[in-house]
Amino acid sequence: MTSPRAPAARPGSPRTGSVPAGTHFPEGTAMTDRTTRTARITPALAIVVLTAVCTACTVPRPALPQQAAARPAPSSPAPARAVAPAPRLAALLPDSPAWIEAAAGLAARFAAAYTTWSWRQPPAAYLARLRPLTAAALYPALARAAGTPGILARRDRARLAAAGTVTRERIRGLTPGSVIITVQVRQVITTTRGHREVPDDLAVTVIRAGRGQAVWDVEPAAAGNTAGGAADAPAP
Repeated sequence: MTSPRAPAARPGSPRTGSVPAGTHFPEGTAMTDRTTRTARITPALAIVVLTAVCTACTVPRPALPQQAAARPAPSSPAPARAVAPAPRLAALLPDSPAWIEAAAGLAARFAAAYTTWSWRQPPAAYLARLRPLTAAALYPALARAAGTPGILARRDRARLAAAGTVTRERIRGLTPGSVIITVQVRQVITTTRGHREVPDDLAVTVIRAGRGQAVWDVEPAAAGNTAGGAADAPAP
């Protein structure tokens, strides 16, 4: 007697060993817990890995110590040559600047008095203004020129008078104890017909006289001045 065969499986029916449809797994079973944990852990691990990678990318690396560029050692400067100090201007002059300035003032006063005269004024009054400024060697020549009869007669006829004003001075020559100064004068001459201005340039030599100064010579600037001829003094 044969045992009955198991009925053949119909299409759509579950295979042996498979879980039948409709089978209910209670919550909290082992299979459900493992599936749930795997679903939760996988994204978390991905986040941790990405975070670690990004942190490694963003963390600044410690700066390496920069090595100072090697600079050539400064070469020692060449020894400076000893330069002698330039002499001061006063050391180059034969006389002190104060002495030269005083001589220029004396030359200006003499030139103004020398070119100022009047037909009404006698020669003695004219010479009285010049004498305190003049060296003894020059005064006789000035006195002779001032008393020339022809000059006095011409002044009387034309009623001539002159007033001199110094406009400029310039040093022409300078030696120890002597200086030649060119003095520019503007002379206003008055006559019966009116007045006119006449420029006049004089070369006046001032010398050391004792503790003071004196005018040694006077000549027209165009003629030059050798500072040695008191007899060559021009007539005023």
